[in-house]
Amino acid sequence: MTVKDAPAECFEQYSRQVYVWAYRFLGRHHDALDVVQDVFLRWNTQCADAAPDRPYGWLRRVTINRALDLCKARRREVEVDDFSGAGQETVASGRDPLDVDALREDIVAALDALSDAQRSVLVAKVYDGLTFARIASELDLAVSTVKTHYLRAIRATRGRLHGRWVDL
Repeated sequence: MTVKDAPAECFEQYSRQVYVWAYRFLGRHHDALDVVQDVFLRWNTQCADAAPDRPYGWLRRVTINRALDLCKARRREVEVDDFSGAGQETVASGRDPLDVDALREDIVAALDALSDAQRSVLVAKVYDGLTFARIASELDLAVSTVKTHYLRAIRATRGRLHGRWVDL
């Protein structure tokens, strides 16, 4: 049975992991469910032509990208409503040091600034705890290339977060 022949089985097999990825980024149950729904709608559209060679990697990439899109949309809504920063006690960085939502938004922004390859490798390594060899296999890359993407992603992410969150 192929993925194309059994979309319900594919959903059953991967929906929990897609939810976990989305929830880790978004921190909200309903937003994560929206992402799961969107990802599997895209999955069905993709599979109408041909199923991805590496479904796990494809689902991770689409999930993370969709979660990033949702975070950006949420941030734009807050900016339009002009509620950002209202009533918060701030430190020199302009952020409340205990503001988990602000930290999450900054992490999402840092990940959004990475290339797709860097983001895929970083998420697979940090969030999923995969080995470099497994990531290389999933992404069809050399292990040395995966390590390079990881190192560059860590440096870029650390650089973006350092100014605001260095004291935590």
